[in-house]
Amino acid sequence: MKKFFAVALFVVLSNFAFAQKDQVLSVLKKYNINEQVLDPNLRDNIEKYAYNLQRTVTLSGKDKVYQSSYDPTKDEANRWTLNSVNGKNPSKHDIKAFNDEHAIKVHFKVDESTYKIAKDDGKMVEVTYQYDPSSLDSEHQFLKDCLITLSINAKTGLLEKSAELNLKNLKIKILKITKLTSDVSYAYNQANKSYTVANETITVVIKMLGNEIPMITTNTYTLTTK
Repeated sequence: MKKFFAVALFVVLSNFAFAQKDQVLSVLKKYNINEQVLDPNLRDNIEKYAYNLQRTVTLSGKDKVYQSSYDPTKDEANRWTLNSVNGKNPSKHDIKAFNDEHAIKVHFKVDESTYKIAKDDGKMVEVTYQYDPSSLDSEHQFLKDCLITLSINAKTGLLEKSAELNLKNLKIKILKITKLTSDVSYAYNQANKSYTVANETITVVIKMLGNEIPMITTNTYTLTTK
């Protein structure tokens, strides 16, 4: 009997997930929007190209600027290069932290039961969803408690930006996070019919010793090959 109910529940949940996605696809079709905008790994498209990345991290009123470059023609282990930190040669610690960060790869999947049309006014379409927890490694489990919002121009059919917002307080390693937001803007390559990330701003508010400390990271991507 328990097995029967478990199977029945699985079927119901699966049908619900399909229904949620079908509703979203129906709205996209209405505005001739390509469903590639739903790809949770869309940001990875830029890795098909060579590009420069400027990252500015602002903490306690001080900026730290990282200049790096990416070349997809090199061996995977050597594609990223940290060129400078605050205009100077990077330290061994900077290089190790940089290499460790870029060695981490996560292939996101959507929990299709969370798909929702949050806005459809004929001008903009907003689609929200959450990640499938099973697609997140141990270091990224906190992302299951975040909501992703896609903002799509209904007139042009193009994705303009995506945003991420935590739905509850988070714990990232030893840090307590009261706010996590990210805003990503995209460029569309008409010739290749594909998106690349252009700019990204990530705001993290860390709670420490009763104080809330904001840290803002701004990433600017510049293609060097097309």
